[in-house]
Amino acid sequence: MPFISAIVGAVGAAIGLGSVGVALANAAIGIGLNVVVGKIQRDRANKAAKKNAGTQFEREYGENVSRKVACGYVGIAGHDVYVNTYGNSNKHLQQVFALSDYPCDGLSRIWAGGKELNLSLTSDDGVVQRYGIASGDLAGRISFAFYRGTQGAADASLVANSNPSGRWTAQHLGSGICYMVVTATYDQEKLNSFPDFFFEIRGARLYDPRKDSTVGGSGGHRWGNYATYEFTENPVIMDYNYRRGFVWGADASGRPDMFCGMGMAPEDLPIDKYATAANICDEMVSGERRYRCSVLLDCDVDHGDNIDGLMQACGGMVIDSVDGSWPLIGTAQPIVATFTDDDLIVGEAVRFQRRRSMADLVNSVGGTYPEPANMWSPAGYDTQTNSSQVALDRRTRDLPIDFPTVPSKRQANQLAAIYYKENRFEATADIVLRPYFQDIQVGDWVRWNSERYGNRVYIVQSRSIRALTSDGPRNVALSLQERDGSIYAGTGVLPPVVPIPSGEPVYLNELPDWTPIPILAQADDGRTIAAFRMSWSPFDDVSVTGIQFEWWPTAEPNNRFTKNVQPDVTITLIQEGIVSETEYSFRHRLIAPGRVTVWSGVKTATSLASGNADLEGYLGNLNKEVKEQFEKLFQGLDDVRPILERVLTDQQLQGATSEVIRRGLTKEIGDARATFTEEISVVVSDLAAAVTSITELDAEFESNKATVTQELASVATDLDALATQITDVYAAIDDGFAQGRVEFRAAANQSGVDARFAVAIRGGTSGTFRETGFFLELYTQGGVQRSRFAVMADQFVVTNGATSTLPMVFENGVLKLQIANIGTVTAGLIQSTNGKMVINLNSGFISISD
Repeated sequence: MPFISAIVGAVGAAIGLGSVGVALANAAIGIGLNVVVGKIQRDRANKAAKKNAGTQFEREYGENVSRKVACGYVGIAGHDVYVNTYGNSNKHLQQVFALSDYPCDGLSRIWAGGKELNLSLTSDDGVVQRYGIASGDLAGRISFAFYRGTQGAADASLVANSNPSGRWTAQHLGSGICYMVVTATYDQEKLNSFPDFFFEIRGARLYDPRKDSTVGGSGGHRWGNYATYEFTENPVIMDYNYRRGFVWGADASGRPDMFCGMGMAPEDLPIDKYATAANICDEMVSGERRYRCSVLLDCDVDHGDNIDGLMQACGGMVIDSVDGSWPLIGTAQPIVATFTDDDLIVGEAVRFQRRRSMADLVNSVGGTYPEPANMWSPAGYDTQTNSSQVALDRRTRDLPIDFPTVPSKRQANQLAAIYYKENRFEATADIVLRPYFQDIQVGDWVRWNSERYGNRVYIVQSRSIRALTSDGPRNVALSLQERDGSIYAGTGVLPPVVPIPSGEPVYLNELPDWTPIPILAQADDGRTIAAFRMSWSPFDDVSVTGIQFEWWPTAEPNNRFTKNVQPDVTITLIQEGIVSETEYSFRHRLIAPGRVTVWSGVKTATSLASGNADLEGYLGNLNKEVKEQFEKLFQGLDDVRPILERVLTDQQLQGATSEVIRRGLTKEIGDARATFTEEISVVVSDLAAAVTSITELDAEFESNKATVTQELASVATDLDALATQITDVYAAIDDGFAQGRVEFRAAANQSGVDARFAVAIRGGTSGTFRETGFFLELYTQGGVQRSRFAVMADQFVVTNGATSTLPMVFENGVLKLQIANIGTVTAGLIQSTNGKMVINLNSGFISISD
């Protein structure tokens, strides 16, 4: 390029070796000469290099987050800096993600929940790009506003909808910050949770000295004028900008705020060297630039680590000299000088090493790079190895090298091959040459044709000038590393494997071909009982973990029963609560954690006549009686009876004597709450009627006057003595709770229950709850005192502490004896359910018939 030749001519003359001061200087390759050896030594010392990457998969939160500059294409989850809800029922949500602390060129792609969105650009004024979603379930429900970082005003929507007002104001500019505003509208079916977003952005626009006509280039780029910069993926241009420093705005004293970079003077960055290196990176290879870089330059990382990440992306080495610093790109170079053993200074030591230590050799290099086509996920490049060298080494010597700043498999293959081959050219030497070779520079390729050490090509990795005396000749000391043009030969590449994303899953919302069918079932004692068979077709929705059925007598919608079944069956029997010749309503709901399911439509069917109407009626009455007792028991957890107890114990009723002991404990942390209360009270009275007016009650009980009055009247009428002990416990977190009550009540000379010991437990979550408990009662009926023990439970377990069993179970609504281990059986008649086999123990015969 004419530009290059012009700069070389001008700068070359300026940095000639005519002065002693320059001639006496040292120069060396600072980074990247022996990448493999350096990594091996770090691994051996258990020191991981701090590497930047072009991806950030984990979302960042809080204030302790380092500032970063995105360069090239970058895949990023972002820094969550603001969340806001507004509108009716707070159905609208706004979320702000900071993406870079330096302006960016634009937005490229967005993924939501791992799926790429079909974006539609709605507007772009050069400062902010606004996007909608063109298709899919999220279309019309989510919008995006991408602020490049050059904005001079706050986002109007964030200001107007901040809740409460003032959380986001007109002063929240985000000057220099590239950020994304996501606005979502809640939808129960399509958008009932906020998805995880992942963004691909085009990073910073950068200054390119090759395009600045004021420094010998061609173009309108001007340092310090961001409007003249352009987006680039060139790692050398990134290195130049980082060394000069990223500046945006001013600090408190009005000076330019260089928040990231080294702040080097432009004269310390030779433009001709940078132009040569940048041009090599821009060469086209297999349809793409030779070397591209994707990186988030971290302001909290050492400069050497940031530069190392850039150089690794282009196989580059950094030359540090008094003339400045510049990159040397990994590529074959011409040989600038040839010398023999006769050119060595007699008396100066020669150090030559033909082989590396076996511990520093590798014969296989593999690793990963970020694949943009697969949401920037790490993908493996082709392993670089040589079977002959593996055989020579007599074992595999693998070394993993990842390229987190290289968004190309071809490029990752090329770099891995370069680093692998460099490691296999092993010879090194330290020599001193006569002054004739003072023009040799660090990074030059030279040939040493030695009769003793062989004819090899080397790269100069360090150079210094030394003199035998103060006015003696200026001899040249060189440190050499073997090199060869074959190191940089192109490598083959297999196409990257990008998985085809799965289609949108189709979920089942209702059982296929579900039908309730009335049937007659047979009990163990031979009776026929009314029941229903639920049947449906098999399905393959793996998200379904269970099926819940619900049914009730159509005429009694509050009397409901439920049953859960596994999803791998296609039939179930329902008998609980079923009586003859009654119409029932049925529905079901699929249990699928992670998604919303709803109840199916209701289907009705009428049960068959079982021929046991009298027995059904008796059992129904008994069931109703026990059920009513449990309802009263659980009502004690939350009805007005605690108010009544307080009235009886706290109010001074005429002729009444009472005493009460209470204790309690409550603890709350966030949404979690646990409560324990215990109350023991005794009341003795000769009341024949209530003597306290309801208007005298504390205002706390205003809303319960009628109920309390009724309770007072019913209790005071027949109460001579009452003793109760009540213990309540309660615990809750989020929408789940558990509560329990233990109550013992004893009363003298009252009708109904004389004494009751009751235990009730209730727990629930998400608006549904379950109950269990038992009670022991002494009650008087027809002048005779009787006893009763009732249990409400799905399972009845008997255990000795080591072994547990279920002696009785409900199966299809019928209580059955699960096991029998009987010593002596006394019976008169044993008969099969169909009557075909009879054992008459009293008469002493066995009858079997067909």
